[in-house]
Amino acid sequence: MFDGKSILITGGTGSFGKQYVQTLLKRYKPSRIVVYSRDELKQYEMQQHFNASCMRYFIGDVRDKERLYQATKGVD
Repeated sequence: MFDGKSILITGGTGSFGKQYVQTLLKRYKPSRIVVYSRDELKQYEMQQHFNASCMRYFIGDVRDKERLYQATKGVD
């Protein structure tokens, strides 16, 4: 289902987002997982835990339409 897909997770550093990333990495082989959140420290901490080559981290707020649009480029 998610094999070879590029996935964007908004709020990706929250409890749901982290669990979802863990599940995706365990069950599938996505080409890219973009974690989108506004918390730089949490993104850094998450990078230390999830260091798969498909992981990308994008700092931004969902209320910032232009930044969110940039994050969605290339996402399935």
